[in-house]
Amino acid sequence: MALAQQITVRPAQESDYAAVSSIQLLSREAAQWPLGDYSNYPLLVALCNDQIAGFCSWRQSLADEAEVLNLAVDPGFRRRGIASALLNRVCEAAKGVIFLEVSELNLPAISLYRTLGWQPAGVRPGYYSAGTVNAVVMKKCSW
Repeated sequence: MALAQQITVRPAQESDYAAVSSIQLLSREAAQWPLGDYSNYPLLVALCNDQIAGFCSWRQSLADEAEVLNLAVDPGFRRRGIASALLNRVCEAAKGVIFLEVSELNLPAISLYRTLGWQPAGVRPGYYSAGTVNAVVMKKCSW
């Protein structure tokens, strides 16, 4: 019998940054930020059975517009609801329309976003991989 998993999402603490860095390195499809840059934006971590399994950085860019800046889940914890839990928390906290960019090649992420109600809003040509991969811009209303 499999053990039930418990997912908890909370604001990151400085002591979480090593785990965030590790997850970022394991997630090549995620933006590879310098670790200190996360202190400039709200950063959430998701814990699965008390282990940090993913993170999401976002910002409220305008009074009625927000943006997901970076999202990654440890490969060993994928397909367990971690990304959904993080995105749902952003939707609870953000005000107005929330945007994100995702590589057109990241079909699992695009599928997840669509399942969660995100809609395509445009394309940013050459946004990733030194100008060779397009970004799909997606949006969702938080209200």
